[in-house]
Amino acid sequence: MSSAADFTPAELDAAIAAAGERFTLASVTKELGAPRSDVLRRRLERIIDSDNSFFHNEKWQCVKRKKFFTGREFIITPDEWEIEQGVLFPGHRFIPFVPEDVFPSEAELVFDGNPVAKRQLTLPLGQVFHYHLLLGSEQIFDFLIAENPANAHLANHANGNEPVTLDVFDLAQFYQESKFSCGDALLCKVEDYAAGKITFSALSAGERSANARKSRTAALDAAIKQVWEKFRDYPDIPEQLAWAEYYSGENSSSTGASIDEFITASTMVELRADGDHAVLSIREEAEHSANDMVLPPGLSISGSALDDPLKLLSGSGVPLSEAELDAFMLDAIYKRETDIDGVYSRIFGHHELDLDDEAQQAVLLNYLEERFEELLENYNRVDDEPKAELRSDITDAIEARLEYLSYLGTLDRDVNENETAAMKKLAEIAAKLSEALKLLNNPSFTPDDHELEHLSEMVDARLDEQEEILEKSPRENGDD
Repeated sequence: MSSAADFTPAELDAAIAAAGERFTLASVTKELGAPRSDVLRRRLERIIDSDNSFFHNEKWQCVKRKKFFTGREFIITPDEWEIEQGVLFPGHRFIPFVPEDVFPSEAELVFDGNPVAKRQLTLPLGQVFHYHLLLGSEQIFDFLIAENPANAHLANHANGNEPVTLDVFDLAQFYQESKFSCGDALLCKVEDYAAGKITFSALSAGERSANARKSRTAALDAAIKQVWEKFRDYPDIPEQLAWAEYYSGENSSSTGASIDEFITASTMVELRADGDHAVLSIREEAEHSANDMVLPPGLSISGSALDDPLKLLSGSGVPLSEAELDAFMLDAIYKRETDIDGVYSRIFGHHELDLDDEAQQAVLLNYLEERFEELLENYNRVDDEPKAELRSDITDAIEARLEYLSYLGTLDRDVNENETAAMKKLAEIAAKLSEALKLLNNPSFTPDDHELEHLSEMVDARLDEQEEILEKSPRENGDD
């Protein structure tokens, strides 16, 4: 009988292939006719781990991805512009239901037995970028350049106005015949995983409940958290999402929300760029503390924070991120306020400035004044005006949050369980809105109407969530 070291890699690969679509390490060992050993087990684990055609759980119960995904259903939600133009961008819509080696535009979309035809569009990069965002920052431009020789210029310069030529699915007839409108979805089914063949039918908005969307979002949140805890930021986004589908369960429904709806709705998962590598990461509770989103009443900041004005601001009882602070200032500048008094009124209006000593107070106020002057001097009203109203809506919500946190700080008792839960949820919403503010505050972000509408939908959803939380958290004095 052979020892673990006697088997060649080819023999081990053959035994894994012969074990079937579902197998355990014990069944592979049996296929080899070998005794169990730690050395053989570790060799098999390394082979399976390095091959992205398998999933496995902690007990090393393995399943081929082709088996897992074949027959699995999911939805795609075309946006209003796509419906009006009669198209669907492949982009990241099929992630992770086709293998990574299937080029997005090579996926085959089939309706009523017939493959959907494609047509070519040329549009500004800024208009098509968000359809491809989850391909990963390293892959987006590689994909666009490989998609059409006309896009080769993106290798050297890639601003939002650069023209991009790409193939899209022609769904004009389908949209018309099914009376498709925004909110409806394509109910998709994986027919041939390896070939990227997807069949679909229409699913009206009325057939998808809000609870189903929330349930799907919660399931993906939990699954991506598992992926993050297992792999951290090593895999690319498509691989993260593939494992998230696996962790969400083979019998779980993927039809409650599309991947686009999930990214908009989730307050746990964020898209984070680390250099040229983009990943989906989790906003840990520790991260909220590090960003000073919510500080428990009474928490003090030591004198060592003198070199970090934002920590001083939080220590004074005003937990704001840098993006939120800049938003207050830019909102004031947009309203033609040329001094910082209005900003002070908004951020300190519900809380008395309370720092350990005059040095800390001087550092903080000096920083705020210098930052305001810097933004005022570099302000471009023409470019900022389309973004200003949305940013103003967010700053109003920040004020409401600060007012509620200030109220909690005045209580002569510990916050209760419901209030603690509200604080945590508000922190999650604030983190999501801060990501939007980073875009809105950035002078180089000059969105077209389509991009701004897409961002507004996400922001409005978060604002509605915050309003609901605050309405359910009445003040003890009876004020709403």
